[in-house]
Amino acid sequence: MQHRDNPPNKKTVPGKNPAREQACEEESYIQPAEFSFGTESTEDKAGKSRDRTRAAAGTNVRGRSLLQIAIAGGMITALVGVFWVLPNMVEKPNISVKRPATDTTSAQETSAPKLQKSPYSEAEITQQRRDVQKVLQDILQLQDELTERRVEVWAAEAYFAARTLAEEADGIYRQRKFMQALQQYREALDGLQEIRDSIPDRIEQHLSEGHAALDIGDAEAAHEAFDLVLTISEDHPRGTKGKARAEKLPEVWPLFTDGKVAFEENTLDEALDLLQAALAIDSETRPAKALLPKVKAAILERDYSEAMSAGYAAIAVENFEKAKKDFAKAKQLKPNASDPGIGITQANNGIAQARIDRLFAGAAKYEQQEQWHEAVKNYQKLMEIDTSLVQAITGKARAEARAKLDDRLQELLDDPLTLGQSKRNQYARKVLADARALNTSTPRLQGQIEQLESALTQSLIPITVSFQSDTSTNVTIYHVGRLGNFSEREIALKPGRYTVIGTRQGYRDVRQEIVVDPSQEAPTVTIRCAEKLNSANSG
Repeated sequence: MQHRDNPPNKKTVPGKNPAREQACEEESYIQPAEFSFGTESTEDKAGKSRDRTRAAAGTNVRGRSLLQIAIAGGMITALVGVFWVLPNMVEKPNISVKRPATDTTSAQETSAPKLQKSPYSEAEITQQRRDVQKVLQDILQLQDELTERRVEVWAAEAYFAARTLAEEADGIYRQRKFMQALQQYREALDGLQEIRDSIPDRIEQHLSEGHAALDIGDAEAAHEAFDLVLTISEDHPRGTKGKARAEKLPEVWPLFTDGKVAFEENTLDEALDLLQAALAIDSETRPAKALLPKVKAAILERDYSEAMSAGYAAIAVENFEKAKKDFAKAKQLKPNASDPGIGITQANNGIAQARIDRLFAGAAKYEQQEQWHEAVKNYQKLMEIDTSLVQAITGKARAEARAKLDDRLQELLDDPLTLGQSKRNQYARKVLADARALNTSTPRLQGQIEQLESALTQSLIPITVSFQSDTSTNVTIYHVGRLGNFSEREIALKPGRYTVIGTRQGYRDVRQEIVVDPSQEAPTVTIRCAEKLNSANSG
């Protein structure tokens, strides 16, 4: 190939200035012609068919020039024949000399160079040279670009084929076949342009090959593919990233393969740990990324099944609170699943039923123990859960009646000294009759009945109480009567509480509460007015 600045094979004639000769040739005035070759005009852009038409037209013009030269040569030959050949023929009539056809051709070829070249042809040749120089500049510029990208590594065959075309064009150019050389240079340029235009596709192809190698764990093939990308385009982002991933592959791939084996063996937690470890090193490992969701889904399904099974197992042993927690866990794992909700409902129903059962059992126990108020509380809670529970309704009514009777009995027994009073005694006897009417022999009720009967009996038996005074004090027992003045006196009183009042002229009154309790020793009461009032107070 020629240097890009000088036209190829331009010979220098001694004694002549090449630049001046070229300038003279380029400055020759040429009339506009019907065809123009080797330029970047709109006719060239029409395609190869129009180029062939122009070439044919040029051939016809050159043919006419050669014909004119041949005619001129024939005329010269005729003159020579008249002056030289004809006399010889006259002198030697028996000898005829016939020139071969090649003589005429030789004469034409000999005489042709002596003719002055057509100005049009010279202009055409000059233009073709310029076109060749322009194409050569494009070729060399493109060749530099491809060389910088080390084209011989990734497109050696196509690149050297284009160079071969250019080198062959150099030889054609040296033969001054400028048009033919131009066409071949253009073919070489087209080949180089195809290589350059293929760069994006080649990069994508090698990137694809590199990622495919990463996906099968082939570190060597991955390095090779990404190295080609970086050879074509230095610092290519995806090529750089792929190269870095290829360097991590020997560490990542064993983790992935072990995780895959663990998944196949259903050791899901181990598989999850291994895959996450692989992705922690290279988050773009596609096989690991594809397998990880499957592992997580399998773990989810396993945990969900275990939670549901545990829930139903807890219901079977009436551990409803645990069952509810298990079903809630299953619901959290699969929010859209319906089975956990059904399990939770069953657990809640079990909890409610268990509570009802416990309350009924508690109420029955309280009734048995004659703790009627506690039984009433249980029945009330049952009715709050379900107002239609007949057993709770009847149980509450029964317990409330017994609780009321128990309260009355206990109230009378807590203060038996009031039973001596007439109204109180009548009330106590009515309560006692109600208790007997139950016709039950429960320990507490039976004891209350017996205690009340005894208290009523004792309340009617008088107890002798001794009173002592000073004969000056006037003694009165409230609600019993006046005792008057005395020094010592005995009075029979029914069990109860009494108020004794002592009065004396000029002395402060005295008041004393006494209790007559059959369960205790009869009291001795001393009452006298000993505090004398002063004259101011008495006045």
